[in-house]
Amino acid sequence: MGLGPSTKMTTLHHFRCPITKQLRQDKELDFCGVIVNGVSEGYDDKVFTAQRTGDIASCIGADGAIVAIDGWGNHHIDFVNVIEQLGIRGIPSVGMSYIGQQGRLVCTNQFVETIVDFNKNASGYESCILGDNNLNGYDAIKAVALLKRKMEKMGKLRRNMVIEEKRVRRLMRKNYPIQEIRFGRKTDISGGVLTIRKDIVENLVDSESPINEMDIRIIKPSEHHQFIHSNLDFMPLACKASGNLGDGETRFLTGVTAMLTGVEDVSGFQPSNIGSSEGFMDHCIRYNQAGTPNENDIIIHMDFLFQNGEGRTARGIREAHRLADQALEEIRQQIGYIEDMSYVTDEFFDVIRPNASRVILVKIVSGLGNMYDTAVFPDQPGGYIGARNLIDMRNIPVVITPNQCLDGAIHSLI
Repeated sequence: MGLGPSTKMTTLHHFRCPITKQLRQDKELDFCGVIVNGVSEGYDDKVFTAQRTGDIASCIGADGAIVAIDGWGNHHIDFVNVIEQLGIRGIPSVGMSYIGQQGRLVCTNQFVETIVDFNKNASGYESCILGDNNLNGYDAIKAVALLKRKMEKMGKLRRNMVIEEKRVRRLMRKNYPIQEIRFGRKTDISGGVLTIRKDIVENLVDSESPINEMDIRIIKPSEHHQFIHSNLDFMPLACKASGNLGDGETRFLTGVTAMLTGVEDVSGFQPSNIGSSEGFMDHCIRYNQAGTPNENDIIIHMDFLFQNGEGRTARGIREAHRLADQALEEIRQQIGYIEDMSYVTDEFFDVIRPNASRVILVKIVSGLGNMYDTAVFPDQPGGYIGARNLIDMRNIPVVITPNQCLDGAIHSLI
């Protein structure tokens, strides 16, 4: 048991994180930050990382917490342990998980009393449709409301006060709309048209690679009824124009999403954790979700043919994400040179509300290696190159700011 296609939080999902957006706009709460806690393999490590998460929450002075996870089964041990460690320290929490019929908790404790189940299927069972059971904005609204109610009952919610605000970090995102993508002699962005060098993926795969072939295609919205291999990730196309992740200026292409898929040579194995998601795009993707493309997006599709057996190794999966990011970097460089296009600006601020109730978000993410892994702090928003894999850090909890979450500090290798 672990993670199925319909629940997984892709890189795009973290970039759009519905819970982060909901918490930051609630003026009764001081949203202190996001703790990224990787799922561990051994029970002792699960307890250890949960304890460290509780320690961080206590040091921050959290009055409440939301704990969200996209895996289930064995991974619920991490989920339940984190909630327990928060409860022991007097920090009320609301859990968010896929439950339904298939994902019922394998263990529990006295502090696991409030869970938002983001199962969307009437059957209560996982599907192989990406985004079918995605945690969404409505789930986030419910979780925040339930948390505030629990905090109020425990005397931890400060109400009827004049809330002061101090903005400490500013992130400006310039959104450039793309109307057309085509292949050409060189990579360029002009007048809403993205041209990709037709041989952009040539020579990226070397003789020592666990990948035999890498292919890139452009899929228009009218062409979604075509077969694709099992999904490895959805990624935004964005670059830093100034500053670091979480501050400065980020440039973001709207109307386009990068999609990674793959299959093994010889065996035909479709890389997956629980249930692969190969099939016709318009049947195996639920569009317009936090972790999936919008139905009118143009898809930059990068497909990988793994050596036999390498679609089931950390080496193979990491290499696919690295190669995809390497190809996308050429597009990112051109985003930085855009001069002749109009854009819409979004501003994000990390805000301190010193006399409001302090809350945190705990994201329990993949950390077991192979397909089920997560990396943090890439060089570019939503990228992979430069990031640190959680499994390599023994899944020790990492604290990021709300702005860093929405600026692509988390990359999913699932």
